[in-house]
Amino acid sequence: MRVLAIDPGTTKSGWCLLEDGAPTDWGWDDNEWVKGMFKWIGVEPTNDVLVIEDVGHYGLPVGRDVFETVKWIGRFIERYTGPVALIPRPEVLVNLCGKRQGANDSSVRQALIDRFGGDEVAVGGKKCQTCKGKGWKGAGRPVCPECDGDKYETPPGVLHGISGHAWSALAVGVTYLDQQP
Repeated sequence: MRVLAIDPGTTKSGWCLLEDGAPTDWGWDDNEWVKGMFKWIGVEPTNDVLVIEDVGHYGLPVGRDVFETVKWIGRFIERYTGPVALIPRPEVLVNLCGKRQGANDSSVRQALIDRFGGDEVAVGGKKCQTCKGKGWKGAGRPVCPECDGDKYETPPGVLHGISGHAWSALAVGVTYLDQQP
């Protein structure tokens, strides 16, 4: 099963593609570009799912940006041909952090890192200190004896490179998968 999870925005959206529960691709791109992704996901017959972080006011007044984001959610849903799930942010917080109050983006990010094996396994990618991540040392460029030319003390993990709104999209996708029987 593939899940395309989106953290919608007014002009750009964070997105994450999960295959068999693990992120395989992600980004933060223009909404038109994200909408164009639907031509290679959700084509019948598949069990691909589009999951979008739903917007709510949560007791606070909303402005023009929120309404513009809601319009984009509608455009995404209209364009996608497969099943769609909307998941509100409080549901994501409770699922990953165990509570809504006091949970924030950094606690969600840490919960995701912990779920995928912790910092060294999930993110990894710590560059070798001996060769400074080059894989070689010195003018003759022999292979670095510390990392054997791999360039890393710890290899990049499945979450290596995820940043910004892609973390929110990943959180929405993981929450959707957790809710499936």
